[in-house]
Amino acid sequence: MLFRRQDSGVLAISQLTHAWISGQIMRAWSESLAEPLLLAAEQHDIGWIDWETAPTFNAATGRPHLFREVDASSHAPMWTRGVERAFAAWGAHVALLISRHGDVIYRRYADRHRMAESDAKAAQNYLDVQAPIESAWSRALGLEARALDKETALVAFADALSLALCGDLKTPLDLEAPDRNGEVVVMRLAERPGRPYDFVLSPWPFRMNALAVEGEARSLPQSGRFTDEAAMRAWLALPERVVFRASLAPLA
Repeated sequence: MLFRRQDSGVLAISQLTHAWISGQIMRAWSESLAEPLLLAAEQHDIGWIDWETAPTFNAATGRPHLFREVDASSHAPMWTRGVERAFAAWGAHVALLISRHGDVIYRRYADRHRMAESDAKAAQNYLDVQAPIESAWSRALGLEARALDKETALVAFADALSLALCGDLKTPLDLEAPDRNGEVVVMRLAERPGRPYDFVLSPWPFRMNALAVEGEARSLPQSGRFTDEAAMRAWLALPERVVFRASLAPLA
């Protein structure tokens, strides 16, 4: 779960909704992309689905845990299960890209976090277990390494851009994406002054002149927190949702 501050208050956005926006981003890309890639971008956080329906409570913040607050020893097994579900539901190509996105996350996790031994072990175990599975799937699919690297990089780009549009990453921000030849292009994302969630991106990678994304979220109490876990569970049982949006345009 992640949290978005706006004038009306704080919204709680599920990892699955953030991934949905990643899919919206990829479907607007300037070149035609394979359907398995589009679906993988949209479903890359499938491993979080059970947790998001019953998130753990952070007593210090009075909120569900931010996804970054969940330890690798908890989310690495969830990611493995998500890959298994993706394979069962959609087959090897989608599952392979979701698995490889997990590789990106756990390599970065090891680089950026001062980890407890249990978290380091969980991250490395994910990488070790998935490596031969990914190799077998890529051979069976006949995917060349360069093409697979490009698809993996596109999922990672959509993930990062979606996090920014949802309010989790602060701008200005540099993002990397592959061009048509798989070469890395650095793009600059910035929010227009005084216009929350209205962004510009340069160079522009989409086929239309502007992009609008949206999703559904839950509004936190006006105070931005819950008194206890029971109050959070009661909130989760409520049906109310609100639509949130973000817009993106090329730099003029």
